Amino acid sequence: MTRPVVVFAMEWVPQYRARFYELLRTELASRGVEMRLVHGDPPASRRRRNDAKVVEWADYVPNRLWTVRGLEITLQPVLRRLRGADLVVVQQETGLVLNYALMTWARLGGPAVAVWGHGHNFNRLDASGLAEAVKRKVTRFADWAFAYTERSAEVFRSIGVDPDHITVVQNSLDIGPIRNPAGPVGDDVAELVDKLTAEGARVAWIVSALDRWKRVPFLIEVLDRCAERIDGFAFVALGAGTEAGSLVDAAATRPWLHPLGARFGPDKAAIGRLATVTIHPGLAGLHVIESFATETPMITEDLDYHSHEVAYLDDDNAVVLPAGAAAADYAAAVDRLMTDAREAARLQAGCRVASQRYTLEAMVGNFADGVMGALALHRPR
Repeated sequence: MTRPVVVFAMEWVPQYRARFYELLRTELASRGVEMRLVHGDPPASRRRRNDAKVVEWADYVPNRLWTVRGLEITLQPVLRRLRGADLVVVQQETGLVLNYALMTWARLGGPAVAVWGHGHNFNRLDASGLAEAVKRKVTRFADWAFAYTERSAEVFRSIGVDPDHITVVQNSLDIGPIRNPAGPVGDDVAELVDKLTAEGARVAWIVSALDRWKRVPFLIEVLDRCAERIDGFAFVALGAGTEAGSLVDAAATRPWLHPLGARFGPDKAAIGRLATVTIHPGLAGLHVIESFATETPMITEDLDYHSHEVAYLDDDNAVVLPAGAAAADYAAAVDRLMTDAREAARLQAGCRVASQRYTLEAMVGNFADGVMGALALHRPR
């Protein structure tokens, strides 16, 4: 009997997502389903993050890219790679031409189509009204929807997707490289860790793509307040992006500020062990998972454009300040966690609990269940 085939046709694969695909491929194989992955490169707006991954076992096909009135349009020339598929999973993005072709093909007897996304763009700083309207209309034609979180599922239901055809995947990432890093730490990171340890520094950090949604100018203001208030304060920034240069410039006059660029695996783990607090005043998403894994409680604020994963934060594992919090409010919160051992221990315990709940393994299981549900609905071609 021929095994059903599901193909993930992704625009690109971030570093943090590669392990998910590997585990899901294995899980689906154990359920009698063949999984394939087809992907290209990130769009221009994401390239400066330096976090793209070419998956060895996947089918890599370069994309063709255009920008039309500020909207990035991506053509994925992969239709030939989708022959024989029973289900194709795509990203819920307006600018992906492939999605429109697949929705049409499905109506003509082609493979079923599942969308994977947030429902709509919650980042009001980046959202386009027209693009979101198109996304809503197109999503209604999907056979299945994979929602990042329950909040995403609510959006899918409001769009008109059948509630029985929605899977909440509980978006997460692989914390293995943080918990059990493989390979040596970079010389510069090892030197910095030794230096800060010898100085008895009180270390905070951020691990994130440093783009305009991360409020880097305000972050620098927060850090200045922390340095004024906290003896031995030091801050390490891991991440690349359009705003990374601002941190580099600021570090020239701030010896306690250490921007290291995009780092992965052992380097990230070494800094995570050294830090005690995550300071994240801008858009937060999956970064909360790394906060949990390293037991460095996140300090952020109640922004209306956070990604859905901030729903994982609560009073037991993080400090969420009111919207509009001043730099001094952040500094006070950091100071408290660095000096109040009892409060720090309480939030660290909460991080441990959250880290055991929001796991990559749980996400893989949820996604696999959804794939099986979608395949059960597949119309014979």
